[in-house]
Amino acid sequence: MINKIISVFMSVILSLYAVAGLTAGTGKDYTEGKYKNVILMIGDGMSFEHVDATEKYNEVDLVMNNMPVQLKSDINSFLIPATDSAAGGTALATGMRVWINSVGIYPFDPFSPNDMNVPISLGELVKADGKATGVVTTDKTSGATPSDFSAHVLSRSMEAEICADQLKNGFDLIWGGKTDSINEENTAANGWTYIDSRDEMNALEAGSRSFGQFSFDDLKNCTDKYNTPSICEMTEKAIDLLSANEKGFFLMVEGACIDKFSHDNEMDGALMCTEEFDKAVAAALAFAEADGETLVVVTADHGTGGLTLDKKTGEYKFTHGTHNIWDVPVFVSAEDAGFTSGKEISNRDIPTQLARVMGYGKDQFPATIASLK
Repeated sequence: MINKIISVFMSVILSLYAVAGLTAGTGKDYTEGKYKNVILMIGDGMSFEHVDATEKYNEVDLVMNNMPVQLKSDINSFLIPATDSAAGGTALATGMRVWINSVGIYPFDPFSPNDMNVPISLGELVKADGKATGVVTTDKTSGATPSDFSAHVLSRSMEAEICADQLKNGFDLIWGGKTDSINEENTAANGWTYIDSRDEMNALEAGSRSFGQFSFDDLKNCTDKYNTPSICEMTEKAIDLLSANEKGFFLMVEGACIDKFSHDNEMDGALMCTEEFDKAVAAALAFAEADGETLVVVTADHGTGGLTLDKKTGEYKFTHGTHNIWDVPVFVSAEDAGFTSGKEISNRDIPTQLARVMGYGKDQFPATIASLK
């Protein structure tokens, strides 16, 4: 009897939370622009200061810093003004704020997630509508951010469960660093082509489904010792494959190692990875300009390392080894997509608005997986 009461109570709470999510967007339905394709690019750990420091020390003019719409986003997780990649990525994937460490599940139902009662990600939404979906990362494919877009589990540490979800999700491609629970046998059993080199990636043809398992060390250090593609090469090839779908596509690209170097306060590595991530942004923007039906949004799940400009010396320095609580940048490729320069928005409003410009209404996103059935 007690279990039944608890179950009913949880159902009511979840319903209220879902309803709150349905109105969590920008407050209006935008009609200015509609986009067939959306590319969401996430610089993990990338603060405004990372962008500025990369331009200063690497002597480059970052493409993202010249996009026409520039604003900022908070990084809040459920109930607190702080986050990690799991909660931050879930907000960007589903339009829902969750507990830190949670991957694509509601905060009121952490111990019994199932295939129905979990928030739908943007990738799952468009895939159910017949569009193509891809996830590209320089982290391991079981890392927090790629998992947020492709799995639903209690904790980011549950690698086997994350990979099991990913194998059955029906996406067109998931590419990143090798993880222990993915291999040629289980990918083949679930209809994927297993690839582990740039040559195999480039040989893929439209209509294939592929699970990329590349050298994580190469991805982190931006080298190709083991025939590993760069984040820019992965982005270009992913766009080539996904754009063959006439209905359109959604692609999430994560530059994961900005965060990893920043945790260790390694300036050269953090700025190298920011610059490499920007090369992928440039590739996405080039496609969007030629295509005319693609929106590109660049943001971060949080900043890392407390990178700060010392006003006395004029030099940047890391001030800690954890996540910042500061707002992060949002760069948008078009002025008619419902984002306004200079404004501050909620992290959960970003995917909500992306769903709108792709033509999905408030009754479709944010929502639960059950709404697709």
